[in-house]
Amino acid sequence: MKKAAIFFPFLLLTTFFALQDCHKNEENSNTFTQNNVNTNNAITIMPLGDSRVEGATSNSVSYRYDLWKDLISNQWNIDYIGTQNDNTSYPELLGKSFDPDHEGIGGFKSEDLLENIEDVIEDVGIPDVVLLGIGGNDLVRNIPIEEIIDNINQTIDILQNSNANITIFLERIAPGRSNVMTPEGIVVYNSFIESLATVANEQTNDSSKVILVDMSTNWTDAYMADNLHYNELGAKEIANRYFEAIVENLEK
Repeated sequence: MKKAAIFFPFLLLTTFFALQDCHKNEENSNTFTQNNVNTNNAITIMPLGDSRVEGATSNSVSYRYDLWKDLISNQWNIDYIGTQNDNTSYPELLGKSFDPDHEGIGGFKSEDLLENIEDVIEDVGIPDVVLLGIGGNDLVRNIPIEEIIDNINQTIDILQNSNANITIFLERIAPGRSNVMTPEGIVVYNSFIESLATVANEQTNDSSKVILVDMSTNWTDAYMADNLHYNELGAKEIANRYFEAIVENLEK
């Protein structure tokens, strides 16, 4: 697995590539512990993507806990699944312990996701719902948008072939902090997130929805822990947007 805490093509790459070795041992300790046994007819949800999905590093927060709280508080019966989990301690809610399973891996590009997804499905099963946030690490490496979109389409194909009724929530990923958004980077970023609308439209079919969730509009620096990752306020904002999309498009 490739580990990093990097995003977007407008950053000083050497600084962030150096973070790979710093977090490698910590992240390797977080790999698969099987908590993914669905015994209560719960809706299985796979948070899928990169370091923003993963969170739980020294300076960043994932949306997963806040979304779980929103769902549990509103009587949703859900089960996060994935080969990853984090070691953070989370408060209980309504007598329930947080489910730390996920499939967010720092440094993952769309190609890595594509190469990995079949093994993940074999390990933990196919989910009912996927929360997909990917693409930032592609942009930082100047991978062509057409290639990123093709990898995302192929990943969605695999998920839909494995579960014809799967629902996929696809993020229009949030930008980085404004001080690192160069004019050139903004052009590339905007082109990428606009291309995702076509993915959602073309991949949606009679039994499987691909639903675009806008994390980009009205995003502010107040949501950022650093140039790239969410602070607690940002994680809650992402969770709120996912929750609204889930309530609008799924049944309990």
